Amino acid sequence: MCPELAITLTRNGQSWVPTPDLLYISNERLLADWAEDGACSVPPDLAIEIISPGQTFGQLAAKARAYLDANVLRVWVVDSTRSVTVFYPDAPPQTYIGDTLLTDPLFEGLAFTAEQVFQQAGIPLDSQ
Repeated sequence: MCPELAITLTRNGQSWVPTPDLLYISNERLLADWAEDGACSVPPDLAIEIISPGQTFGQLAAKARAYLDANVLRVWVVDSTRSVTVFYPDAPPQTYIGDTLLTDPLFEGLAFTAEQVFQQAGIPLDSQ
């Protein structure tokens, strides 16, 4: 998992260099000769965007669609409403809240709940 690494993608036929809040690129997708001092040219397996003050879910949902169109395999949008919405290239997005278990065959063995994400981040229930 890499925090704030720029990636070089293509959007509407143009070069696009977004910087997701977090991303994951599997060893199978990462180029062996990639130099860490520049933007990565490999679409990540996973891009994670965290809704910040001044951003809306709609804005990040549109960005998630752009990531998927640029061959990112999954996009997670984390919202302060204590939810994680997973965007898929071939299915409608799914929102996980509370104790609903998030699993994905793309990330074998990974299983967690949205509530666990917020607990691990040290965000108390009353901070909403």
